[in-house]
Amino acid sequence: MSWRCVICFVFMALTLKSLLSHINRAHGRSPDFRVICGIDGCAEEYRVFNSFYYHIKRTHALYLSTGCPPRSGTTETNRELTEQPDRDPSQIGLENFDTPIFSGCTKREPLTTNLVHQPAHGVVVFEEPQGSNSTGDAVPPTGDKQRDSDSVTQNTNMEGCHASGEANLTRRATAFALNIREKCHLSQRSVNDIVSGVQQYQASLVDVLKNQMKKVFEKHSGSMEQLQAEAMATFDNFTDPFLRVATTYMQNRTIQELFSQVEPEEIVISHTACRVKSGNSRVLAIKKKCFYYVPLLQSLEQLFTDSRILSMIAIGPQKCKDGFLYDIVDGELFKSHPLFSVRPTALQLILYTDEIEICNPLGSHASKNKLLMVYYTLGNIDPKYRSKLAAIRLLAMAKANYLTQCGVDVILERIQKDLDLLYHGVKIQTVNGEMDMFGALISICGDTLAQQELAGFKEGVGFAYSKCRHCECTFEDMQRDFTENSFVRRTLDMHVRQCLEIEKARTDFLKNSLKTTYGINRKSKLVDFPAFDLIQQTPQDIMHIVLEGIAPMEIKCVLKHLILSGQMDLDMFNDAMLSFPYSPLDIRDRPCPITVNTLASNDNKLKQSSGQMLVLLKILPFLMNNVEGNVYMQLILEVIEITQILFAPVISLQTISRLRLLIEQHLKHFKQLFPDNNIIPKQHYLLHLPTQIMSLGPMVRHMCMRFESKHCFFKQWSSKLNFKNVCKSLVKHNQMFECSQNVNGPQHPIFSSERELGPVLEVKNIQHVQGKMRDFVGDDKMQHVVSVKWLVLNGNKYTCKKSLIVTKVNDNVPEFGLIQDILVVNSSFYCFEYQPYDTLHLNRDFLAYEVDVPNLAQATELVDAEKLVDFTSYYSFSFKSSMYVPVKYYLGDVIALHRSTNDS
Repeated sequence: MSWRCVICFVFMALTLKSLLSHINRAHGRSPDFRVICGIDGCAEEYRVFNSFYYHIKRTHALYLSTGCPPRSGTTETNRELTEQPDRDPSQIGLENFDTPIFSGCTKREPLTTNLVHQPAHGVVVFEEPQGSNSTGDAVPPTGDKQRDSDSVTQNTNMEGCHASGEANLTRRATAFALNIREKCHLSQRSVNDIVSGVQQYQASLVDVLKNQMKKVFEKHSGSMEQLQAEAMATFDNFTDPFLRVATTYMQNRTIQELFSQVEPEEIVISHTACRVKSGNSRVLAIKKKCFYYVPLLQSLEQLFTDSRILSMIAIGPQKCKDGFLYDIVDGELFKSHPLFSVRPTALQLILYTDEIEICNPLGSHASKNKLLMVYYTLGNIDPKYRSKLAAIRLLAMAKANYLTQCGVDVILERIQKDLDLLYHGVKIQTVNGEMDMFGALISICGDTLAQQELAGFKEGVGFAYSKCRHCECTFEDMQRDFTENSFVRRTLDMHVRQCLEIEKARTDFLKNSLKTTYGINRKSKLVDFPAFDLIQQTPQDIMHIVLEGIAPMEIKCVLKHLILSGQMDLDMFNDAMLSFPYSPLDIRDRPCPITVNTLASNDNKLKQSSGQMLVLLKILPFLMNNVEGNVYMQLILEVIEITQILFAPVISLQTISRLRLLIEQHLKHFKQLFPDNNIIPKQHYLLHLPTQIMSLGPMVRHMCMRFESKHCFFKQWSSKLNFKNVCKSLVKHNQMFECSQNVNGPQHPIFSSERELGPVLEVKNIQHVQGKMRDFVGDDKMQHVVSVKWLVLNGNKYTCKKSLIVTKVNDNVPEFGLIQDILVVNSSFYCFEYQPYDTLHLNRDFLAYEVDVPNLAQATELVDAEKLVDFTSYYSFSFKSSMYVPVKYYLGDVIALHRSTNDS
């Protein structure tokens, strides 16, 4: 006997407990969860799985031990269910809560039952005995005892064979899962995905066989021999669907036919002569050096097979309110761009380049397998989805040592061909048919080294007289001038003129002198990109400039001075760092203790990752509270305040002006406190960030942190690759992966995990929720409501009794609230029941908000999850008898935009 889940129509179980476990695990946390019992026509409906389970345990306990599955054929309801048409194969795997879970099941109350017959579909049916005594015990007629005994024996043997077959299938299924996990070195999540896919295929296979058998029975309702022959022939003539994917070649061909995989181009860079082994000797051969390029237009076609992504493009840019910058479209460059100013819906391409080492060897082979990666994403995608790894797609890949001779321009030249076509308009096949698409490159992201190389500047700025790609600053000017207007700004026309001077130099000595003076190596192919300004559209990255440059360098200088002067003890500092009450979000990036060797080294590093530095900046004022009021501590607070503004998702024009002043004062302050330390180029780059924000929007829209997360996919394959042509192998796996993103699941992975629900609980006091809805939302109409322990909305996780949310604004100060309950109303409306906190002020000594926790008996309030002032989840902690809420970015402009929007 088997039990099928009628919600997803994929899972099948041998026991009722297994089915209930599947429903709880796979569907219990769905916001649309709704089950109808259906046993003996039971119409009880439940929105919480636990309530449904206890209903079965109390009311239909017999089914937990000896119940019969659905479609037993014993009731009219079940016959109707059996006669229903088969479920649409395209809907298999999708949740459907409209069918009763146990529709057609019947329950018999007598203590003993006889197994009388077994229907054709293989489900055992229970029937009542023909007689019973006064106590209710079954009493079979005397003449039928032997017949019933034979019947029971026969059915017992059949049931034993059936159980043996089921056990064999279970053994094979377990062996299959074990082999793919251990032999293929797959993670448990991967094994679960494979098993789920096999179950879905199995469900489709059973449906096809059932339909064929049904046709055979309808055709031969009288002749049993011919019926039996054709029924057996149905199985003999069944075509193995795995036949077309039996070999690697057939798999690749079938995938290309069915799913339109984008094939990468192999572009030859150069040829080299080498000796290769041929038999017992080595012969001279020609070896190709090439890179792999994923055609941009075909990659876009594959991306636009999703209707939701295409709708984002068609809607056009959602500009922010005047005086605020939220995204790229709010910057001056977008408004003055020759294409985007005319066609606002044109594709905004963002490129990213970086070099990665996929196997991290030591010694002389340290850079043997270093690869140059080029990714792209679309600025048209909403920022809350743009950070998803599925929105970042591979464009090109090459071995770094192949580009040492010819340079990176060979890759840029191939990209330029597609950009030229896209800039002037090209027809692209989408889910809505063929459409005319326009697009241009809006920015190129990367670290300083990668951007300098692409743009043709000196990669190591220490060897250049002009050390900045945005202005012509010298080392001496960098040490004394701390305003952007003190330097001569570079322009594209000036850059092209300087490149021509270098090219026309008559001697190598003059050419090298000009290269050093201008800080330029060559004229980059970026100059020829349509409507692209390599001076303005190669923004600085705050992850590399601040988190991996300025912040560790200045913190190291301050810590070294305070420890050597006896104002701070390093062991006490590390103890405070280890014992700090980190939030659940920050615990994974908890900073490492700082050793004496780290402070004594001559470099500018603290040996912390970017994520660890971000957390350290947030808690550093609390760790150094014993030096409060110190001028060196004031320098640290300046770094933190600048970092908070740079990481803000919304920035106003007034804040940009204040940022200019803060950066100028901070550099002067640093030079006063550490006169023997030189201003490094990354500190100078801070001067250009306010102008960059005005041009391209907030810094976080061009940050490299999420792009670098894309490297993990390729590094995971490093231990399973053939390194004979590592680029070809990696590109192939990537294209297969991107192809699978368009065929697995009802939606693109960009939109997956928009909403994730924790364990679901039943709401006992419905009237309480209705009153809160009426008072704070203005609508108390609800059909059902459930409570969840935690909720993830667009990457932000909210947890009951732990998370704080920004619910209101009072005198330009955010009002926080502790989430007491998370409610899901009518499967679609998400709201938080919270306890309001009183925000006292922004503590300038800690750059965190000081709050007052009111009496726990205070009445709670309700707020729509989509109408929060800020969607980030915050956490509070107690420090010196006060409660503080640290922040990662500046909230002032987020609050100002919220107030401005509500006032209008």
